[in-house]
Amino acid sequence: MLIRLLGPVEVERRGQTRPVQPPQVALALAALAWEVGRVVPVETLLARIWGEEVPAGARRTLYTIITRIRRDVLAGDGAVVHRPGGYLLDVDESAVDVSRFRSVAFRAMAEPDPAPLLDDALALWRGDPLTGLPGEWAERARHRLRDERKESVLRWARTMTGRDAAAVVATLSPLADEHPLDELLAAALVEALHASGRTAEALAHFARVRRTLADELGVEPSAALQRVHGTLLRSGDVPGTAHVVPAQLPVGLSGFVGRAAELEQLAASASGERPVTAAVCAISGPPGVGKSSLALRWAHLNRDRFRDGQLYADLSTVGPADAAMVLPRFLGALGVPETRVPSDVEAQIGLYRSMLAFRRVLVVLDDARGAEQVRPLLATAPGCLTLITSRSELSGLAITAGASLVRLDVLSDDDAHRLLAARLGEPRLAAEPAATALIIRRCGRLPLALAIVAAQLARRTDLPLSEVAAELARSGADLDPFTHSDPAIDLRRVFGRSYRDLPELALRLFRLLGQHPGPHLPLAAAASLAALPEERTRELATHLDRANLVDLRARGRLHLHDLLRAYASEQGRAADSRAARRAASRRLLDYYLHSACAASRACYPYRETLTLPARARGAAVEQFAGQAEALRWYADESAALPALLAEATAAGLDRHAWQLAWAFSEFMQRHGPWEQILRVQEVAVDAAGRLGDRLAQARCHNCIARAHGRLGRDQEAVVHFQRAIELHRDLDEPSLQAHIHLGLSVSLNRVRPGEALGHTRHARELFRQAGDAIGEARALNNAGWLRAQIGEYDQALADCRRAQRILAEFGYAQGEGHAWDSIAHVLEAKGDFGQAVACYERAVELLRGCDDLYPAAETLVRLGETRLRAGDTAAALDAWKRAVECYDALGDAQADRVRDRIAACEQQR
Repeated sequence: MLIRLLGPVEVERRGQTRPVQPPQVALALAALAWEVGRVVPVETLLARIWGEEVPAGARRTLYTIITRIRRDVLAGDGAVVHRPGGYLLDVDESAVDVSRFRSVAFRAMAEPDPAPLLDDALALWRGDPLTGLPGEWAERARHRLRDERKESVLRWARTMTGRDAAAVVATLSPLADEHPLDELLAAALVEALHASGRTAEALAHFARVRRTLADELGVEPSAALQRVHGTLLRSGDVPGTAHVVPAQLPVGLSGFVGRAAELEQLAASASGERPVTAAVCAISGPPGVGKSSLALRWAHLNRDRFRDGQLYADLSTVGPADAAMVLPRFLGALGVPETRVPSDVEAQIGLYRSMLAFRRVLVVLDDARGAEQVRPLLATAPGCLTLITSRSELSGLAITAGASLVRLDVLSDDDAHRLLAARLGEPRLAAEPAATALIIRRCGRLPLALAIVAAQLARRTDLPLSEVAAELARSGADLDPFTHSDPAIDLRRVFGRSYRDLPELALRLFRLLGQHPGPHLPLAAAASLAALPEERTRELATHLDRANLVDLRARGRLHLHDLLRAYASEQGRAADSRAARRAASRRLLDYYLHSACAASRACYPYRETLTLPARARGAAVEQFAGQAEALRWYADESAALPALLAEATAAGLDRHAWQLAWAFSEFMQRHGPWEQILRVQEVAVDAAGRLGDRLAQARCHNCIARAHGRLGRDQEAVVHFQRAIELHRDLDEPSLQAHIHLGLSVSLNRVRPGEALGHTRHARELFRQAGDAIGEARALNNAGWLRAQIGEYDQALADCRRAQRILAEFGYAQGEGHAWDSIAHVLEAKGDFGQAVACYERAVELLRGCDDLYPAAETLVRLGETRLRAGDTAAALDAWKRAVECYDALGDAQADRVRDRIAACEQQR
């Protein structure tokens, strides 16, 4: 199968091509195929199909479109897969002509003779891309694809002009008519006309382009186009100067892998000859991420584009503002005798720029410390390109020199695997896949770390990968496995070059960040570690971000690579006292405990509150504007919870440990993963046991029991509920006891149903004693559900309806959603399918509205069954598909069970 976008949107299957209709379906397929293999957010799909003004009901229409693509367009040859937040087109990239075109065109860049591959790439075009599709996104995509085709045609023309100039002229002439102001295209056509013996036409075309530029833009042709014209007139490039072609690029890295997007970005930045200034590209990224390797890779692949040579300088040993060491070398490489090099730096800069005028030169400035260091060395002549690598971000150059900024991150898992395979051979990796994956994970996909480990393994071909993987695992956060005798590639020294250039307060913050147990943290957590105001912390974090030691992202979140975190921790242990580190750890735990309890109050206002230990001085606490903000904080921070509990336990802060677990428990009960809840609460219950706090232990066992229930382990849930009840003996906590009895009744209903109703009644009585009207209504609803199981439908319906009214009066949406679900269940049992469906839909609306996805998914499953019993198969399938979305968002395996139900039902239709 081939999905065609380079022309009308069509699908070719087994030699037969069918158009994709109507336009909305074609737009949706094109939007997914444009990012094949990557998740396209739903909001992006809606915008690409309908533009800025998305009509009401568009989401439901989108689902219908996706279904049509799956069933009618792909027809089993591929899949559109739902992922949290969007959809993914799951076909091989080569099954989309745009991806195939880009892949083939990219491979051509590395070939000595790119023409055959470029022929193959250009043969995929069948007309104007996305022909006839409306909307802004389609038009933007068309413009981009037209530019990409033009670039490929130009590369093909440069190769073919010396072989078949007539064919080049025939191909370029219509393009030149379409783009009369494109000087690069004009230069290629002039050269091809001249090479084919049509010099008069070449001169005439030059004159035409020159007039057009003067009339429409008021400028003269670029130096490159004038140089081509000069060749036609048999004149020299720069009168009175010797023309030396330097070739200073170091040897490129063998086994280079990945970075396709970054290479494409560099190519796009350097694709045109600019009429006023030259191109500047600056590559930045964390230490060891492969900035120099990328720059040299691109430089070697594109050196033929710079016919007047390549200059190179390693700036790591040059002072931040000292160009005097580099300029004389560059001038000598350009043919200036040593006796003619001026002594004054400003005069050197002037001569350097004069020598580059009318030339097409690539200048590579490697490992620059900052913008001031490189400004005197920028190649300012049209047609030249300065390619810079730096550990610091060089945003100043984007403002003053129009630089294109390329931010380099660690490799993907696949590219990390390919890097190891290039050095060790694929068979060696394939023999030990688990060890390979562990090595990649421990190296954090950082190219330098992977290269160091690969070099060790390459020297010892008899050494199993599993031994190295085990050693890396044993070393934990230690950087010893990444040492090397060469200081240029020793990981500690590479990190140290970035670390040493920072102000002292930024150094302290970086060291303290090493105490955080996770790869990312909020700004307020960093401020707590440092005992500084948030705004001051942000200023210092900006220093770290510019040095690429941390990544300061949206909402003030700081991201830290695992190996840099290990380096930060090492520096902290060496520079900071144990007392200072202990105090920072206490402030961090206080931040998380108090912020988590604030999030609990924002998300679950009917939940009990805890008496917390006083915050240490300097510890911040998050202020949440509403539930959505608090939920986002929970989602960001829950991954760090196990490590935070371990840190609290190691510090002897058992109260922090169990209260932290409690503060996160309701969010985790609703979102999973429930196995992690069990691990977290086991630590918490041990901490509560050491404190001798029976009430805290009861809370922990209650949480453990609920998690077992979500996992379908009701026998285990009953054990922990009963243990919680035992711990409550002689404790005057009727409300918490009631919650435990209510949970116990739910699990008992699945293992010993005869005992369930008694616990529900007891829970209701305890809620009444505690004056908890909401809890009493919840127990009443549960009693109604249980009565329905034994056929007492009228009493069950009365109980559930009364519970719903009470919960609605109190505005308790979650409980009301459960009540509507119970009412629907009873109505379905009584055969009133129409009313049952309406009640199920109301339940889903409420449960999803309060972010309670698991019961929403269960309700949707029941809604589907009711719809099916009522004879509406399409509506049943829709309900089940919505249930799958909820289960997928939770990462729950029950999604597959529902998918099987959908498949079976669709086969029966």
